[in-house]
Amino acid sequence: MRVAESTGKSPSSFLSALSLLAPWALAALVVPIALGCAGSAGMDAGVPPTDAGTGCFGAPAMGLSDRSDAVGAARQALTIDSLVASGCTTTVVSGLSEQLIGELECLMPGQMARIDGDPGLALGSAVFPWLQRPAAEALIRATAGGGTLRLNSGLRTLPQQYLLYRWYQAGRCGISLAATPGTSNHESGVAIDVSDYATWQGRLEAEGFAWFGAGDAVHFDYRGAGATDLRGLSVLAFQRLWNRNHPDDLIDDDGLYGPQTESRLALSPAEGFLMGATCTPPDPMPDPDPMPDPTEPTLGLEWSADRDGVYTFTTLATDEVERVLYSIDGVAVGTAAKADGVDFTVTIAGCFDDSIHEITARAVDIEGNLIGDLVGWFEAQESNALAVRPLGPGTWEFGLDGPSADTGAILILVDGFPVTDLVSDTSRSTRLAVLSRVDPLGTREITLRRYDGADTLTDTQSFTITFR
Repeated sequence: MRVAESTGKSPSSFLSALSLLAPWALAALVVPIALGCAGSAGMDAGVPPTDAGTGCFGAPAMGLSDRSDAVGAARQALTIDSLVASGCTTTVVSGLSEQLIGELECLMPGQMARIDGDPGLALGSAVFPWLQRPAAEALIRATAGGGTLRLNSGLRTLPQQYLLYRWYQAGRCGISLAATPGTSNHESGVAIDVSDYATWQGRLEAEGFAWFGAGDAVHFDYRGAGATDLRGLSVLAFQRLWNRNHPDDLIDDDGLYGPQTESRLALSPAEGFLMGATCTPPDPMPDPDPMPDPTEPTLGLEWSADRDGVYTFTTLATDEVERVLYSIDGVAVGTAAKADGVDFTVTIAGCFDDSIHEITARAVDIEGNLIGDLVGWFEAQESNALAVRPLGPGTWEFGLDGPSADTGAILILVDGFPVTDLVSDTSRSTRLAVLSRVDPLGTREITLRRYDGADTLTDTQSFTITFR
């Protein structure tokens, strides 16, 4: 049953959030108004009837522009994973690999060096001509005594290792041994595979390379001075690229290869992302404007609904407010006066049509002069209903009403950027609400991501609204 207490915020927590904005002087009147759902009978004569096909509240409703599981939607763009069943060359992911090398250079400038200019090396067609600089210099020294070292493999990027490992699992492409992605020394740029290993073993070992042994006879690891384990950095480079191109589906950029990273790697484009490596950190998000001074007159709008779709709206206001006029989707639905009660309350019989509706509360003084308009948005849905509540000048609270029991946290993005909750000082809100300034006002794309108690993404909703 969805009642006021099931919004994910108790009245005390709602008022606690408001206490960040201003003190409140409260007054009100309850005005019940029957509207009914589309096609229903028995509505008040003074309320415009709802045409068939419109929302619950007498006017066309704004629907969600997109509502889907974020990962499920992304699967429509499968690329790297689709290559597992076709072909046997890692050159198909060269575009993405080049971007990852560029990102590695951003993370650790000067650590990587090209080896394709050494006349003593013959590189296989699928060899990426990069190694860590100390390993590259040692390899060049090893070939300085003459002869041609034929290199079968050098640096291997994360998508290349992913393909090799999947081919190994599938028994394809003649691969008898492959490390799991994120664990291969090839991803660190310190490993090489040399087909004529017996000829070169002594010279390579003299320069700091260690022969793996009979289990992988072609393999050598550079263990000399300056060698660095970059396997986690290789994973981090991919995570940064993914997040840069998917601000609405962020993953942890921790350098660890886990289920989140693996699933996004499988979805990544072999030719590379739209936005590649960048060594310049993004401009920091501007600091939010200071919260309104506690003495500044301000307003706040709250609502709740019962299981029958009956909505109760209240306006929290200063002493100068005499009346509040409510409208939903541009249709007047009631007026509350200061002389008759507390909280400027109206009760409206609507229904659950799974649409987004705009609620406006216009506050006027005793002479009818406008003090301020409050504009919010609510999803007419019994559970996991998105709500955007106005709580003062330029300030809104984004959250879920009637969250399901498996909801552990929410993340709000505005125009693709995560929003920090002014109450909890975190973007991943376990209180299932995010209080934030919106500046500048105007039309903005809002995305709500819902996570379960295990911090797994369960649902994503996106919509566009105009703040004013």
